[in-house]
Amino acid sequence: MVKYTHAPADIVFLGKDPEERCHFYFRQHWIRLFWPLIRVIAWSAFVGMALWLFVGIFGIQDASLRRITLIFLAMTWLLAHFLFLTSVYRHFLYIVVVTDQRVHRIKRTLVTHNDHQTIGLQMLQDIYKSQHGLVQNLLGFGTLTLEAQETVLKIHFTPRIAEKYERILHIKEVERSRNKHNVP
Repeated sequence: MVKYTHAPADIVFLGKDPEERCHFYFRQHWIRLFWPLIRVIAWSAFVGMALWLFVGIFGIQDASLRRITLIFLAMTWLLAHFLFLTSVYRHFLYIVVVTDQRVHRIKRTLVTHNDHQTIGLQMLQDIYKSQHGLVQNLLGFGTLTLEAQETVLKIHFTPRIAEKYERILHIKEVERSRNKHNVP
């Protein structure tokens, strides 16, 4: 059995009961930022090549056409970076917190989205972990599926999925034995 002596400082978040104690938390795997990063690099390369072509090689003589081209390229560059920045914010505002009583999945955006799903550890009937494909197995991420009576909570892109799976099972068993001993 694996013992976990390192516990994070108690995290305060909306929906947490005062008697709940946080065991650990995590965000989605960094691979979620891979495609937005590739996209922003590609668009930046496109803007750089277009600047080099239109300003450097062709040397547009018409001032108004040059301004329109530069404004279009600047807006394209800004839009690409804005979309990448929203992906980074989305990555950091999606968090899963495991306490001694429940698993909380908190998804937020800066303005429009506020989703908080919770599933009780004592109500869990089954926990599945799945890793499909070579990339997920090599990088160690996958999907955790937590099933209760009529609730299914899927946590996609869980990093170090085997460790998280074992820790949740361990916390569930510790709390079950603690509750069994406390019942008169």
